[in-house]
Amino acid sequence: MSPSTLSWLNAIHVVGAILWVAGLTAVLALLSVHGKVDGVARDTLTRAERAVAMLMDLGATVAIGVGLYRALGVTPTEFGRGAWLHIKLTVVVVGILSVHGLARVKIKQFREGRVRPLPPVVWVVFLASVAAAAILGANIHLMRG
Repeated sequence: MSPSTLSWLNAIHVVGAILWVAGLTAVLALLSVHGKVDGVARDTLTRAERAVAMLMDLGATVAIGVGLYRALGVTPTEFGRGAWLHIKLTVVVVGILSVHGLARVKIKQFREGRVRPLPPVVWVVFLASVAAAAILGANIHLMRG
């Protein structure tokens, strides 16, 4: 893979990750206030949650798709060049993708009128995972075996 192509893929991966994290942050914030509003405001909030969640899904698709292509599209693959990628993927799946799934479930429940607040630990898991994934991604050259 040429250095130019690699640079473009890295940029697209980062843009996707930023869109994903920003969308997920916005959705979590909207879900946090959802139970405190009634009537027309709740319906409007539900529509906003769904719209932002679609952007969140788009960012996740781009980040995951390009990230996996980057990991598997070089020889040798990044999976064989040290533990850093295994750690990053574990952090992303356990910490970010699970919160993404929880947000999607909560949006559906809220739309159906079943409003229960998000557990505060969701924010801690999400923010710690984003920080860990960013650190692992930014220091790739230091972590390769």
